[in-house]
Amino acid sequence: MAFLIYAALLLGEALLRPGHALRLIWEPHLVIWTGLGTLIPIAAGCIYKIRLLAEGGPAVAELLGGRRVEPNTSDTNEKRLRNVVEEMAVASGMALPEIYVLDRERGINSFAAGHTREDVAIGVTLGCVKLLTRDELQGVIAHEFSHILNGDTRLNMKLMGLAHGLFWPTIVGRILLRGSSEAPEMGESIFDEDASEINKALVPPACFFLLLGSISSPLVRLIKSLISREREWLADAAAVQFTRNPAGIEGALKKIGGLLKQGRLDTPHAESASHFYLANCVHDPWLSFQSTHPPLAKRILAINPQFDGHFQHINSLPSHDAAYDLRYEQSVRRMRAQAARQEEA
Repeated sequence: MAFLIYAALLLGEALLRPGHALRLIWEPHLVIWTGLGTLIPIAAGCIYKIRLLAEGGPAVAELLGGRRVEPNTSDTNEKRLRNVVEEMAVASGMALPEIYVLDRERGINSFAAGHTREDVAIGVTLGCVKLLTRDELQGVIAHEFSHILNGDTRLNMKLMGLAHGLFWPTIVGRILLRGSSEAPEMGESIFDEDASEINKALVPPACFFLLLGSISSPLVRLIKSLISREREWLADAAAVQFTRNPAGIEGALKKIGGLLKQGRLDTPHAESASHFYLANCVHDPWLSFQSTHPPLAKRILAINPQFDGHFQHINSLPSHDAAYDLRYEQSVRRMRAQAARQEEA
């Protein structure tokens, strides 16, 4: 609490007498300790996240709610997905990556993640599986293979660790306010009847850390934008080159633009992996230069200069798919059982 009072006084001094406030701040010991107090949590957050993602792409896919597609799957759409991925793996001379479906995501999106080509995973949303034609799906998968072959997935994994380190004030704020470091699920609120009781004494410091996090979040998004936007252009061009069918990736991008949900995801971890995806996984930011992806219309124009900018409306998937919900629950039970066995060992 004393730190908060000191910070408020220092802010008031800075507004009234900027020169005097600058002299107060420029204290060597204060600068050193402040620097260490900032860098140590950032480094700790980076190391923690990097260790958490040590298993590579499958760890990212499971974090986002992905379910592994088995080789002997009986689902027609999943068989088509596996066939397309297998074709691209053979054409690129790569081993077949792990394939995941995000059963709860009705938007059209995809990602590739992994430290190396040996631990890479490709994930697609349920909307991607059900709403795209085979050619469009092939264009999307070719886009993701371009990221793998160009080493983008390795860079994105490191960037995810760095972003987690810079995001630590928000994590601390969540722990103080909610008792958990995880982002709230869609529709979840601290005012829900079944929500854990809030310690009122922790609300002021929690709000302070959340405020710090709101300052660092735009910085994290800007770093992601500077790194990933250019690579998306290259991956689109490579998808055309790999498939020799511009209509594939073009059609997929048009369907994303015509879908009400577009590429947005519901998982609370969407933002942490926003630079992995084919398209924006959250609402477009007010400031376009902070977007992790170029505008859909410009990406399509780069492929087809005759594009008129019109996106034809695409009907959304129903909010629940019984078959995929059942497979998702079975997948969750298997992962929990596996985690329990590892803890016992």
